[in-house]
Amino acid sequence: MNLKVLLVRPNAFLPTSQWLQSMLRLEPYAQELIAGAVHPPHDVRICDLAVEDKPIDAFKRVLQGYQPNLVGFGGFSSQFRTNCELAAITKELLPNTITCLGGVHASSLPTDCKYPELFDFIVRGDGVSAMKVVIAAIEKNESLPESDWILPTASPNFDKLAMKSPPALHLDGINTKPRRELVDMSKYFCICYGQQGEKIDTLFPEIACVRTSVGCPNRCSFCVVHFLAKGKYLQRDVEDVVEEIAFLPQKYIYFVDDETFINTKRMQRIAEMLLERGIKKKYISWARSDTVCKHPELFDLWKKAGLELVYIGFESLEDENLNSYNKKATASQNREAREILRKLNLNIHAALMVNPDFEEKDFLTVQRAIKEMAPAEFAFTVYSPPPGTQEFEESRDKFICDDPCLYYDCLHTILPTKLPLKKFYRYFSILYALGAARIPAKVNKVKLPLRDHIKFVLGGMKFGWQMYRMYREYDRKYW
Repeated sequence: MNLKVLLVRPNAFLPTSQWLQSMLRLEPYAQELIAGAVHPPHDVRICDLAVEDKPIDAFKRVLQGYQPNLVGFGGFSSQFRTNCELAAITKELLPNTITCLGGVHASSLPTDCKYPELFDFIVRGDGVSAMKVVIAAIEKNESLPESDWILPTASPNFDKLAMKSPPALHLDGINTKPRRELVDMSKYFCICYGQQGEKIDTLFPEIACVRTSVGCPNRCSFCVVHFLAKGKYLQRDVEDVVEEIAFLPQKYIYFVDDETFINTKRMQRIAEMLLERGIKKKYISWARSDTVCKHPELFDLWKKAGLELVYIGFESLEDENLNSYNKKATASQNREAREILRKLNLNIHAALMVNPDFEEKDFLTVQRAIKEMAPAEFAFTVYSPPPGTQEFEESRDKFICDDPCLYYDCLHTILPTKLPLKKFYRYFSILYALGAARIPAKVNKVKLPLRDHIKFVLGGMKFGWQMYRMYREYDRKYW
């Protein structure tokens, strides 16, 4: 049997999340990797609904035109409702098609996904290896093997299997090459600010994702990575990473590792090889502040190799908050890292966190942090316990939404706020407004194309207005 496999990245459901996608859109990397597990005579396509203006209509057209035998959905907890709706459409139009669900939500909270009428099986953990096993079983006309990795939803063993921890990571997931030819790479971009006084061609360059490792040894309380990775940290061969980068046509590369600079010696070797081969790219990467403090010479080397923007989860400039997040970094390290990167002329994406119990004085503290950390691209998140973790289960009776997973997108609170919800998001939107006024391009007087300047301003205004009205996305009784 020659299979037709359709891999679907769902669109965002909540309006605020939809607006955020219009300012940052990365390729469907997870689907590209899983597509790498599908080999002839089988065929595979990717349906990325994040790039569609009318995603439901687009999805129906693909289903009716392609007629897939197997449809795989994936995504985060906030996309679970959308995946259920898409699966229902699939079963209505193509009742004999096999459907499955994978991704972060299915791996974290499989018991939430037990809908046999929508999904034939659930995949936890690495989807690349799972796809190989599933295709092999279908080729042999065998039943799907049941494990803590592949869970048939109609099986009487589902509940028992779902109670287990997520399975360990597989090497297939880190070593498989993404099938970028299955998507239109011109649709994916990131904001990149250039250097002081520079004239840049675009604020929104086309960008490609590269993953050099997966997993993280840290245990931050707001992060689910260590839970999903089961403590493992897998790394690709440095030669393989450099070879992939060398053949990418895109000028900008976004490292999508869970934490790129964990193995500093390895990252030093990658930078050295990029320089030795004369590979001229611009890089965006995440790093921890304590790593920057301990290895400033490494970031100097990466600056020479092309590193342009460093994403850092500072979370706070208050030690009390950092300790409560189990961040294992200090406020002084955050400030020191900021100064190191400033001296290296590296742009910063500074992520700061807001707690649901914040009062006016706490928001004013974050406002002072913005002024201190600028110039930087700022992002603000609201602390919420990650689905699937013990803290999430312990907080269930406190949630202010019937579907907490839908609201788990780093912007919406799922816990009650100390301030009235309307006032909370008014202060939250002010943070974004203050941050937007201190981006590197503006402070460093980078010369932007007029069209990009207009797009950024209009997009920011629309996003800010949506943020201001975010309380309306909750039941009125919480306003």
